[in-house]
Amino acid sequence: MPYVKSESYTERSLCVEKILEDIPGGLTVAQADFQSDTEEMLEGALIGVDANGLGHIFKTAELYEDETDAETDYKVLKDHEFVVGDFITDSGLDGAAYAITEIDTSNNDYDVLTVGTTLGHAMSEGECLVQATAEAAAGSAALKYTLKGIAMDQVDLTDDNDNLGCGVLVRGTVNESLMPYPVDDNIKAMTAMALIRFV
Repeated sequence: MPYVKSESYTERSLCVEKILEDIPGGLTVAQADFQSDTEEMLEGALIGVDANGLGHIFKTAELYEDETDAETDYKVLKDHEFVVGDFITDSGLDGAAYAITEIDTSNNDYDVLTVGTTLGHAMSEGECLVQATAEAAAGSAALKYTLKGIAMDQVDLTDDNDNLGCGVLVRGTVNESLMPYPVDDNIKAMTAMALIRFV
């Protein structure tokens, strides 16, 4: 009589609810962009590419509270991958871009991203900061990577490989509440998000 092994499991909630189109073959995602203690990239992460076509995490951080146009210490929710040295700007690319000089993680509810000079743009709670290419004056900031889509897979970042493959959604439906990193209206309006429905 054959032996059959049965295991019970709990099905995880899927962030990507409907796939209408993806990038054929997916993208290779660079591990070096993540915080050192991040062990996996979750399904639903935003993915960008560099000039050579290598995939990168498209970093965002949601503001914990309103910030004035003179602020240099930005309180953000903890679900982000920013590190000291990253350049940040507002998601509408209206303000300046400056490098993060310090990250204070001591508060249980938020982190504080400190820049040497204010971004010079008032922002509201819930809006996002994004990663910029380099220091720039107000209105001149550029995104570090070109946004391409949304990760369809979990990626193990403890693997010895420097870069790992990932499927990327470019047309379909995602459950915004299950996305591991925040998006705001400016990010949703970016060209790569035009064919993605957020529910």
